[in-house]
Amino acid sequence: MKRYGLPILVVILLLGIPQALAVYSYTAKLYPGDVVYINNLPIMIDRDKDTNITAAILHIGDRLIIIKEGEKKEINSIEISVSSFNNYAILSISSEKPFEVKFSNEETSQKLETLKEENEKLKEQIQNLTKENEQLKNENAQLKRRISDLEKHLKEAKAQDISELQVQINNLTRENRELKEKIANQTNTINQLKAKAKFLEQQNNEYRTLITKLLEEQAKKSEQSYIEKAKREKLIGSVILKTLLVATGITGLIGFLLYRDKRSWEYGGL
Repeated sequence: MKRYGLPILVVILLLGIPQALAVYSYTAKLYPGDVVYINNLPIMIDRDKDTNITAAILHIGDRLIIIKEGEKKEINSIEISVSSFNNYAILSISSEKPFEVKFSNEETSQKLETLKEENEKLKEQIQNLTKENEQLKNENAQLKRRISDLEKHLKEAKAQDISELQVQINNLTRENRELKEKIANQTNTINQLKAKAKFLEQQNNEYRTLITKLLEEQAKKSEQSYIEKAKREKLIGSVILKTLLVATGITGLIGFLLYRDKRSWEYGGL
């Protein structure tokens, strides 16, 4: 975009037209972002990214006026139209009165300076961000390596754990098989012991029955023997009693006779 420090007064006289019917016009080749001032009225060229339509944008107080390519509007007795070609816009201005065209003013210069300062700050920020980005890239690369190492160690640890678990599973399987064999052997032993116990129980019942019979027979024999013994003892006792009675009688008789004989002597002595 061309900028000129001094205002440009464009006056075009139409050929063969009287002075009263003179028309003043101006045509400029502008790119998106360029600003031109017509009688201090800023006109900015912009392009819609979605539709690729070029338009002239005017700010008049709080009003926003958009003149799209192919359109024509009259503002403040100035006719403005926009067309496009390739990547630039063609701005056409015409009026029955002379008008002033400027590409820069004091306000714009201040804005440019401000933009330059902001641009420098942005450049500095970009440099700082670039450095930070490089640092982040380095850190990211280190983290990636670290993650790769951790994944490798994790895989190795998993493989080792799986190997150890497989060994434990094999050992437990073997122990389980041995326990099953022991249980089977013990089950057989228990079954044999149960059979033997049943046999012994039968024998015990038979022995118990036999012993009961023997005890009953022995008791009967003992009772009979006791009765016979008692009879014998009773007979002996009777004999002894009779003997004692006889002996007592004899003794008493002898004593009586002796007493009487002694009595007779005592009286005789008197």
